[in-house]
Amino acid sequence: MTEYLTEQEQIEILKSWIKQYTPVILTGVIIAAIGIFGWRYWQEREAKILNHASSVYEEMLMVRSQNNTQATLVQAEKLFKHYPKTVYGQFAAFMLARDAVLQHHYPEAEKQLQWVLDHSNIASFRQIARLRLARVQIAEQKPDVALKTLETIEDKNFNGLTEEIRGDAYYAMKNMTLARQSYQQALTDLPNAEVTRPLLQMKYDNITTQS
Repeated sequence: MTEYLTEQEQIEILKSWIKQYTPVILTGVIIAAIGIFGWRYWQEREAKILNHASSVYEEMLMVRSQNNTQATLVQAEKLFKHYPKTVYGQFAAFMLARDAVLQHHYPEAEKQLQWVLDHSNIASFRQIARLRLARVQIAEQKPDVALKTLETIEDKNFNGLTEEIRGDAYYAMKNMTLARQSYQQALTDLPNAEVTRPLLQMKYDNITTQS
């Protein structure tokens, strides 16, 4: 079509096009620039947060290695207060829960594991916390509560462990039929678990001989 237009007519069409679409183009450029700036700002901010959290966590590990319980708790509280959504805050909670279990301080372990459930945005972390919480509840002679805890499954990669702990809960309730079924399912779901499978097999064999 342009071969039928004079040079001046083509210039006028170009001017009209520029006048009509320049605001749209500029708006798009501005939005893109804001998006890029915002993304870079977010990345830099997240990197700073992680670096700060990492430093606090390293300090926590150092004072913990020195058996300084009070200083360990101080550093952990910093992570819980200022960096609850980072993995370092959640690592700290897992560590405190483990220490509490070793000391048979089960309410404290429950508190720390529940904290992970409430703050972590990582499904596998929440599932690990849920499994450990159920174990604590069984140790507290609350197997019915443990079974309730295990009802929620956010990461199916842990199905085998879930079934094993469910079997432990049923065993504590002296329900050997359901305990055997859970252990059997766990063995099916954990075919190559070299560490956990021997103990699991022992649990299953023991309950089978009792039946």
